[in-house]
Amino acid sequence: MEKKVKKVNIGRENENWLAKYVYRKVAAPLVPLLSGLGFTSVQISIIGIFTAVIASIFFSYGNWKNLIIGYVFLQLTIILDHVDGAIARYTDNRTIVGSWFDKFSNKLHKFLFAFGVSLGVYSTTNNPFYLILGNIAGFLWCFATYISETKKMMFKFKDDVTLFKESKYKSVFPFTLLVTNIFGLLIIINQPILSLLFVAIISLNAFQQIFSVTMKWGKEKYKA
Repeated sequence: MEKKVKKVNIGRENENWLAKYVYRKVAAPLVPLLSGLGFTSVQISIIGIFTAVIASIFFSYGNWKNLIIGYVFLQLTIILDHVDGAIARYTDNRTIVGSWFDKFSNKLHKFLFAFGVSLGVYSTTNNPFYLILGNIAGFLWCFATYISETKKMMFKFKDDVTLFKESKYKSVFPFTLLVTNIFGLLIIINQPILSLLFVAIISLNAFQQIFSVTMKWGKEKYKA
């Protein structure tokens, strides 16, 4: 009797092109492999946190060689971030805890990346300003992601009027992934200071999103 091969269904609806054609393609063969080894989505998220910590440690050395190694672990973290939820969908074992941990770890990755780079810049310049800049950049990066997710889940904000229109242009402009990859690109060309400035400035979009929600739905009552 011919054994049926289980079809891997790891994607999401309306997924942006960068995730669909790059990271999902890399993640696809890892999903059945790791699932077959008994890994759960939460365990993969935990491994992703460890790879982000390793990336942060290499970033903290500040020299170009270690920045390159850190960048490799940054990309590995992104890949694992596309594997954890995919395993949950592949095994049909989606839980609230798993979804929450996925979102939590995703934000923690960003802060660890920025913090590690700030330590590296400080170690090479001895200027404490970059420690402050790194913490600000890391906070704003996490804050922007949190505001975007909250707006979509809690307010069901489909008629988006922000600078980066999440619903209409999501498949064209993969904002979150592009920011992370541009951040990484600036690191591998040995411009860590610019990477921190870029993230800090672009993440100010969070305040634009708060403003758009306030202006549009500020007078409506919340219905649980």
